[in-house]
Amino acid sequence: MAKKNKRNTLLTTWLIIMLVANVLTALFYLFFNSLVASRYPSVTPEIFYIYSILSITNSILVIFLFDWKKWAFFAFCITALIAFVMNLMIGLDILSTSFGLLGPIILYLIMRPQWKLFK
Repeated sequence: MAKKNKRNTLLTTWLIIMLVANVLTALFYLFFNSLVASRYPSVTPEIFYIYSILSITNSILVIFLFDWKKWAFFAFCITALIAFVMNLMIGLDILSTSFGLLGPIILYLIMRPQWKLFK
């Protein structure tokens, strides 16, 4: 029988927070698209659907992180970079845009003590 890896409480908590936040963000962009679009009138509504797709993708990636998949962390970094570029393209300032890159950094710092358990 294969030995099950034990995830520390901080990592488990952070993954749950990420999952909930990304699901809520996806729902927000899907169902309150016009509210966000009114704040950025020069941005096409399709952009907000792309943000929703990124959030759904991140939710799926978190599920793979629960299953100890290291590649999901790297994919999460890619979605953060895509969002970073999109935020700059819609006109957000660099400071606000950079805030979105904290997610992968925090995730890595929390994953690092258990990095060897990820495959």
